[in-house]
Amino acid sequence: MMRLVKFLFPFIIMATCSNSMAEDIKPQFFPDFFTGFETQKITGYESVKLDYDLTSKDNKNVHFSSCTQVDKVKDGDILMSEYHLLTMLRVNCQALKKYILADPSTKSYLQEILVKKDVSNLPATAYPFVSEYDRKTRWGKKLKNYHKKFIMKSGRNGAIEVETETDSLLYQVVATGDFNGDKIEDALIRIDWRVIGAFGKGSKMVMVTKMSAGKGFEAR
Repeated sequence: MMRLVKFLFPFIIMATCSNSMAEDIKPQFFPDFFTGFETQKITGYESVKLDYDLTSKDNKNVHFSSCTQVDKVKDGDILMSEYHLLTMLRVNCQALKKYILADPSTKSYLQEILVKKDVSNLPATAYPFVSEYDRKTRWGKKLKNYHKKFIMKSGRNGAIEVETETDSLLYQVVATGDFNGDKIEDALIRIDWRVIGAFGKGSKMVMVTKMSAGKGFEAR
């Protein structure tokens, strides 16, 4: 028995050290998807510099040099034809704020999205659904199975282009990190969408995570 303990003790020490020495996965922010992002090194939310212009409803130029300015603008302040750009800017700033507050992760199961650039197995709720009824019909289904038409291909800078029977979409991972405190890596995905054959378009953000290799993706 003593020999067994002596044999196991170094193994236990080594295993413990191995776990404690595992490298954390640091949060990442991807400014390639943030038009007008001017900061080289992010030190805080208010310190980030932007260079972005929209048009007010009375046709005056509205210049944004920070996300704090974006946070203060109201829906009715911007020309309706540029409202989709305001929603995109808001999503970018929301992602930036979450990135700054994110913790490092110890595990990640997001390779299908981050490496393979595949969003087909995301929950069908990772979509700009139009109503509560639409959201409920998507519950428990995957994107690729919910839609009658689901065409996916790689876009610029790692974005993922998707076309369904009703919409043209662009899925872009704008930040990764532990956003909910469980030490598992999450991804913030900005979805830019445009209704095919109509005028509706905009942006929304979803947080995607996967708790283990054997489980499916979750979208929140």
